[in-house]
Amino acid sequence: MALLAAFALFAAACGSSGDDTSGSETANDTASSSGSINITGSSTVEPVINLIAEAFAAKNPNVALSVAGPGSGDGHKAACAGEVPIWNSSRQIKDAEAECLAEAGIEFIELRVGIDGISVITAADNDTVDCLNFADLYSLIGVEATGYETWADANTLNADAGGTGPFTGGALEIFAPGEESGTFDSFIEIALDDVWEGRAEGGHADPDFAVRPDYNASANDNVIIDGIAGNQYSLGWVGFAFADENRDKVRLLDIDGGDGCVSPTPATIASAEFPISRFLYTYVDVSRASDPAVQAFVDFMLSDDGQPYVIEAGYVNLSDADLAQARSNWENRTAGRTF
Repeated sequence: MALLAAFALFAAACGSSGDDTSGSETANDTASSSGSINITGSSTVEPVINLIAEAFAAKNPNVALSVAGPGSGDGHKAACAGEVPIWNSSRQIKDAEAECLAEAGIEFIELRVGIDGISVITAADNDTVDCLNFADLYSLIGVEATGYETWADANTLNADAGGTGPFTGGALEIFAPGEESGTFDSFIEIALDDVWEGRAEGGHADPDFAVRPDYNASANDNVIIDGIAGNQYSLGWVGFAFADENRDKVRLLDIDGGDGCVSPTPATIASAEFPISRFLYTYVDVSRASDPAVQAFVDFMLSDDGQPYVIEAGYVNLSDADLAQARSNWENRTAGRTF
């Protein structure tokens, strides 16, 4: 759920322009900004922004920061309503969301923040499975699996879809993000869409919805982790950072995207060798980018001083080219999708 980071306001002068975001020196090193910033959106991106906010607050004690993580979709809705200057998303903005902003007269700057791998997880004591391919995931989680109560219930569908079964094991309990989450969207797009679309075209699957509706959905990644940990034959997915820091509770499964089984690690995620990797984004309202507090915060986020917090949060830094593009987008106030 939302994690709030709030810092007291004191009287102080505004900071400098902070146009240079390419090096380790930032505007925050020489002067302190003042004001307040509300940031919302992805629960996956939230840990990165919270760490950056804490470090930024140490340099800028006169800026009050509120950071929340209800979900990517919620962040885009708040932005469209004009409620926030900065919002986070664990997937790129959708056409409908961009259209909503355009209709509201709001232009946005798109910034990539880091790279995440969506981890497919089961309970730590489940030793019946080590690696799953996309057909396996669909036969357990896809819409055609509605009503399946055990792993073995999926065996006929699994064989028909090209999975690696047959499966054994006990009761199949699924815990995963709900539809408001960018992690939900990214998982469906990367892991399920191809199999689902083929099944739908063949008349086997509902063409309107890819995922079985009878699973335990939560916007809180910690609730998902606890649900997985408490059910031996569970299955679900969360961002890599959440899964990695809970290896005492859950097992991170290898995934076969067509080139063999790959474990989620920082190295395989950064190289995109891990099949369920995705970029993380922050968006900024162009009309509020010149606000001294907003400008100073984004300057710091994109600076060399801000980048280590991506790794500290458990994610992977961008390539030099993507970071340079993000810095250019911000410095030039480039509006719209750029990646």
